[in-house]
Amino acid sequence: MKSYKHFVSVTAQVYFCSSPIRIDSYNRCQFGCTYCFARSRSKVNALSGLREANTVNFQRRLERVARAEIRSSLDEFLERRVPIQLGALQDPFSPMEESKQVTLRLMHTLKDHSYPTILSTKGDLFRKNRYLDLLAGMNAYVRLSAAGVAETYRPAVDFRCGSFRSVLERIRFLARVPIPVSLRIQPVIPGFEDFALDMAVEAAGAGAKHVSFEYLKLASESLSSDVRRIGNAVQKDVWGEMQQAGIRRIGRDYTLVASAKAPFVETARKLCQRLGITFGAGDTEFIHLSDGNSCCSGSSHFLRGASEFRANFSGILSRKADGELVQFPELLAEWSPKHNVHTYLATNSRGRDRTGKYSDWMSLLAHRWNGGKSPYSPSFFAGVTWTRRFDKEGYKIYQFRNPLQE
Repeated sequence: MKSYKHFVSVTAQVYFCSSPIRIDSYNRCQFGCTYCFARSRSKVNALSGLREANTVNFQRRLERVARAEIRSSLDEFLERRVPIQLGALQDPFSPMEESKQVTLRLMHTLKDHSYPTILSTKGDLFRKNRYLDLLAGMNAYVRLSAAGVAETYRPAVDFRCGSFRSVLERIRFLARVPIPVSLRIQPVIPGFEDFALDMAVEAAGAGAKHVSFEYLKLASESLSSDVRRIGNAVQKDVWGEMQQAGIRRIGRDYTLVASAKAPFVETARKLCQRLGITFGAGDTEFIHLSDGNSCCSGSSHFLRGASEFRANFSGILSRKADGELVQFPELLAEWSPKHNVHTYLATNSRGRDRTGKYSDWMSLLAHRWNGGKSPYSPSFFAGVTWTRRFDKEGYKIYQFRNPLQE
């Protein structure tokens, strides 16, 4: 079996995510979620056949980092103990794990280093004793996922993943152990928002301490087939409804415009407050409005000794009170890696400042700060507008106005 070359990496979400490093056990997943865009994103790897994470190399990397032998920006993130997402792209507990046990070996290494870990899955293999015993001793929490859709359509949407009742049972099981558990309702399929809210109520009742919500995204690489497949699964013209509400392309994805999402985001946030659980905004435009210091994942509520990555757009915005200014030097005050980050990113995410005044990471942010160089700048995020002023270095000065009513 060949090893999966890019099984551990810095992700392109580094511009807005507080946990932008991930590790995947395999280069593919055996669940069949109708909306999954990982299929098209990982197509090159998948065509080369099944590949597995190099667990020995990962163990050696963490041992080397523990000795302060730092060779890359990924090493810097690991030394800083930025939470790592296990299963960020491919589910670590799909059926093949039963025999191959790559995830089990990765969990051993993460436990040995007490490394802050977000374990994302739709599976339930973690309930077996050999996983549960490890999980109970890890510095980790489990993030379960389910689509926001009517239960009638779930078998065709969360294909091979089971009912929402089975998700609730996993939440109850983990809460009894106890192991921290959150629910990610992703995607919220337009037209099924009320069902997503009901799911949050049930999850909180079962013992989930955090719920995040994220609207449907459609990959440009497979748009026509995905539109057809999702429409057939829920027996309605989802794409047509999205077009009527307003669609925006962000990078390679199509999603609803922010103004169409905002009423639901506000309702979901208030619901979580009433339920006594924390709220995560999974849609990038609203991610800085999540509770805590860890964007949508909620990891800051659960993990010990973790350092959330704050030197990005949402990192500085999440601390802003209504009416406060947003300025470029605030990024410089946060910890950030000194080694190259752009080498981990796709070509269209690598544009950076060439003046030589900043580190590689800060040059990537500087290149985008005034807008127009990529989808991301402060003004991309809800509630942020340009004041029509620049600082002495020529960077725009923005202002934050909370778009959600308190």
